[in-house]
Amino acid sequence: MQFLRGKLLSLIKAIVLLAAIALFNFSFASSVDHISDRAYWMDTSGLAGISQAQDQSFTPYQGVLSKGYTDAAIWVKLTIKAHTTSGHADKLVLRIRPIYLDEIQLFDPLDTSNTVRKSGDQTNYLSAEYESLTHTFVIPMVTQERNVYLRLKATSTVLMTVEALTPDDMLKAEHHMLVTYFAVMSLITVFLVMVFFNWLNHRESLYAVFVVRHLIYLIFTAAFFGFGRLFLSEWIDPFWLDRSYNWLVIGATAFSIWFEYLFLSEYRPPLWAKRCMQTLLGTSAIIAVLMMLGMTRSALKINMTLNGLSIFSLLVLSVAIIKDQDAESLTTNLLIKKRYVVGYYFALNLILWASVLPALGVIRGDEFALNALISYSLSSGILMTVLMQIRSNQLKQNNLQFSKDLLLSKQQVELEKIKREEQSQLLAMLMHEIKNPLSVIDLAQHADTSQETKNYVTRNVNTIKDILDRCLSADRISNGKLDILRESVNLNRLVEEVLADQPDDMHRLEWHEPSMAMVVVTDAQCVRIVLNNLIANALRYGEPTQPVIVSMNGIQDSAQVCISVSNKPGISGWPDPNKLFQKYYRSTGAKSISGTGLGLFLVNSISIAIGATCRYAPDDKHIRFELCLPH
Repeated sequence: MQFLRGKLLSLIKAIVLLAAIALFNFSFASSVDHISDRAYWMDTSGLAGISQAQDQSFTPYQGVLSKGYTDAAIWVKLTIKAHTTSGHADKLVLRIRPIYLDEIQLFDPLDTSNTVRKSGDQTNYLSAEYESLTHTFVIPMVTQERNVYLRLKATSTVLMTVEALTPDDMLKAEHHMLVTYFAVMSLITVFLVMVFFNWLNHRESLYAVFVVRHLIYLIFTAAFFGFGRLFLSEWIDPFWLDRSYNWLVIGATAFSIWFEYLFLSEYRPPLWAKRCMQTLLGTSAIIAVLMMLGMTRSALKINMTLNGLSIFSLLVLSVAIIKDQDAESLTTNLLIKKRYVVGYYFALNLILWASVLPALGVIRGDEFALNALISYSLSSGILMTVLMQIRSNQLKQNNLQFSKDLLLSKQQVELEKIKREEQSQLLAMLMHEIKNPLSVIDLAQHADTSQETKNYVTRNVNTIKDILDRCLSADRISNGKLDILRESVNLNRLVEEVLADQPDDMHRLEWHEPSMAMVVVTDAQCVRIVLNNLIANALRYGEPTQPVIVSMNGIQDSAQVCISVSNKPGISGWPDPNKLFQKYYRSTGAKSISGTGLGLFLVNSISIAIGATCRYAPDDKHIRFELCLPH
């Protein structure tokens, strides 16, 4: 997958570079226009013929004719320059853009064929006089200046530019136009692929809508450039192609507004802001109704106005409703910072209004105005792709953080569960173990005060103290509060002191003292606790008629001193070697004997804390534990 992504990125870079070169090359493209003057007359009745039009007073204009949405027939008078140089072509091609103009009729006084010559997107591409993605007519080039007339009717905006080019210049212009179209289509396709792969990674609803919007922009751009008319004229009637294009224009606007509505909704806008965006969407629905009622021109005019108003409204809303400090407090961290969103809508306003105002006939259009909708589609796609990529990166970080938080939460839940279980076990053990000694003490209070009774009371009080001491030690270890005080310790003397603490069981204890004194640097109190627990366990759970053997050996090779405590198993049997150091572990046979299940847990934990090791090393007859300390 990583290899494919690398290849895809390289391909994208190559396409973007080629597109940039193509656009740079197109900026230097030039051709000689053989039209010296342009003028127009608006026939509001729509009934005038060529003879009537020739008698009218025409209004001069330059560049692009911009008359907005009108039901009038517009007559355009073109003054063709005289051909004075011999050896050149004897024909000119009238090149008319944009492609969405419905019906254009040519009236050439030199044409005596009486043939009706029409072009436009409601005529079949196969009947064109010159094969091109634009609308064309072929006229003769003569040595005298002359006029030709075009009659234009359109349900779309009247935004038109006309050139008269020689066939060679026409080929050159077509070449540069196709290269530019390729560059634009390639860029839109590249960004479509990018957002599609991002959607595959995240499968998020907003990204899915963005992918569809990008696809609609690609289809719209192809239709605007005339590729739909080029490839589909053979199978689909021009009327339906024109109709489909109009629906595509309206659908692209509606879908774009819906996407922006979803995008800004992530910022949790107030009700008035939502109502504003919903009004824009509702206007698109009204436009669709007008289209279905056959009011195409009105629908397209309102749609063009909606384009401008919606993008301006979105700019105002982004300024009003987005607050970075509020966005940071939301549960989602996918929100893009305000300055980026406002900058995005501001840039789109600059581009789109350069198309909307000329299309509505408010200001004079230019070459940029002819293609401003494509510039808008391209710019919107690129800028929003960047914003969505930022959002995608934030989504990745969110997912990563969520995974970490989820893992931490699970660990905390598990720790809490373990703590609750341990507390439950501890309470159960305390209730059971303290109950018996307290019962003995209670009975002793009502019995005689003999020495034997006093000894019983003393032993049971010591048992309670031992239980509480073990619980406190276990709690300190669990909370990491065990203090270690290292000092030189004579292990021979320490073992003798521990044995002396068992006066009632001295007859069962065998101490195999080494011939030399063993001195180590360790915590004496910790070692004392470990040995007390090992010896107490051996006495409690071992065979009562057999001795508990305590021995000590210095291992010179490994620089360790090992103290072993061994006994023959009693009624509790052999312990489980995999569980014996676990907290609260008691073998099945040991449960009939008083105990906390904390002894060996404390032994192991304290040994680790002081840098020693305690291991279970039984032989065929004896249960044996070895405590090894660094020498």
